[in-house]
Amino acid sequence: MNSTTKTALLAKAQEMLRDQIKDIQRQLTELQESSEVEEKSSAGDKFETHQEMLHQTRDILEKRLASSRVMLAQLNAVPVKEMEKVDEGALIRVPMGNIWVSIPMGKVVLEDVEYQLVSRDSPLISALWDLKKGQSADFRGKQIEVKDLV
Repeated sequence: MNSTTKTALLAKAQEMLRDQIKDIQRQLTELQESSEVEEKSSAGDKFETHQEMLHQTRDILEKRLASSRVMLAQLNAVPVKEMEKVDEGALIRVPMGNIWVSIPMGKVVLEDVEYQLVSRDSPLISALWDLKKGQSADFRGKQIEVKDLV
């Protein structure tokens, strides 16, 4: 683990979020096209029910799109420099795996190695906050050691 790993993780996570944004935008476009076709061919209760379902789906997609955009902006603000303690931007190895303190994105695989992307608000990160390599803290009744830190 080094700062090159963080740069690669940043690029991978950005790519994943951009793909997610493109997919949601595609779904919104398809939904709009479906709505226009349905307007021309339906009438009555069936039409109103269909329109309401389209509206609810559109709302859900628009919320996901906004959330993905916010996460991308937050990700772009995460520092990728070397760290000396657990802080935002730190890449750490603990007994349960590799963790990058960045955004709450979950698992990202890079060169066959799994990394968990978590926010600074994660309960585990809160317990480890400000610790240096080799130090440990109690987390849910277990001592968790920061085995490596970049």
